[in-house]
Amino acid sequence: MPSLGFSGSNLATVAYADVDGATGASTLTNSGVTTTLVSSGTYVVLLPTNLTQQVGRDLIFVQPTTNATDTQPSPAGLIPKMAVVDDTLAATKTIAIFNGDPTQVAITRLNSSFSLLILRTTITPPTGAPA
Repeated sequence: MPSLGFSGSNLATVAYADVDGATGASTLTNSGVTTTLVSSGTYVVLLPTNLTQQVGRDLIFVQPTTNATDTQPSPAGLIPKMAVVDDTLAATKTIAIFNGDPTQVAITRLNSSFSLLILRTTITPPTGAPA
């Protein structure tokens, strides 16, 4: 029998969202999460005060996607994209999406739709660990 250290029940879904790249609006969310496009390729995710996180307790997954509103140079918007998350603030998560096309001279931020999933551990951290 596996130990609790490897149990799927030790993670809880804090938030999820599907974000439209052109507007920054979230069409599918939970938990009162809001999203905003603040500048080209930069999005802010705002967690409600009862869901704020302490650094090191949450896992944040961002998956750039494509849809009809993406303004990409290729026919279906299928170009490589990279996402970086700044989670240093408890309620505000800043997501930057970059063009990952290796043929480009410089890496630039670009608008892209994306899916977001935030998971939080439900186990009590060991003494001295981030709480």
